[in-house]
Amino acid sequence: MAIALYDLTARLEADVAAVDSVPSADQYERAVRAAVADYSRRKPMGKLAELSIVSGTATYDLPDDFLRVITLESLWSPDNVLVSDSGLVPLSATYEERHYIVNGEITLDPEPTYTTTRDLWYAAAYVLDASEEYDELDEEGAGIVLLKAQAIALGYQANAMASDILSYQVGDVRIEKGKTVEALRKAAQALEEEYLGRIAAAIGAVGMRASYNWAGR
Repeated sequence: MAIALYDLTARLEADVAAVDSVPSADQYERAVRAAVADYSRRKPMGKLAELSIVSGTATYDLPDDFLRVITLESLWSPDNVLVSDSGLVPLSATYEERHYIVNGEITLDPEPTYTTTRDLWYAAAYVLDASEEYDELDEEGAGIVLLKAQAIALGYQANAMASDILSYQVGDVRIEKGKTVEALRKAAQALEEEYLGRIAAAIGAVGMRASYNWAGR
């Protein structure tokens, strides 16, 4: 079920009403984007990609939603021989491969001397598609994301108010804005704690069922 960025932003606007134009339209959207990015880091999807390795080429593009490597299929075999598309490739007993991730690319070291396809299991982020929708974010995830977005939005309001005069006199009445700032920050903290708790519960519900069947050492 795809969820549009516009819909998430509209829901956030309904949850946290603007005060003196804070959050602005841009801030509402930034809060949602930041919340989805944080949720992705804390509870990413697990995905499988295939790397088409070509002899003499060390660097390969990673998927747009790539966050980090979980497992890259190992080349190791008991007899130190790799079965590749180009035939049998002997590996030394001391052969050791490393990989480096830079700017959406993976680089293998040493440079491959074989041609084959290797499985890459990776942590994936929730990203917007061409229609500005989070295609893989379900309703449960959206509800958790909005808790974080609300906390961010309240933070915008607290910061804006804190930069202003915190108390002033109107006739015989003194207005203490500092108390409002403190209340906003406490509300934001409570939302943050609920957000983290919901993520922990969601991870706990699925974590024991995760199973990765990869060869490696």
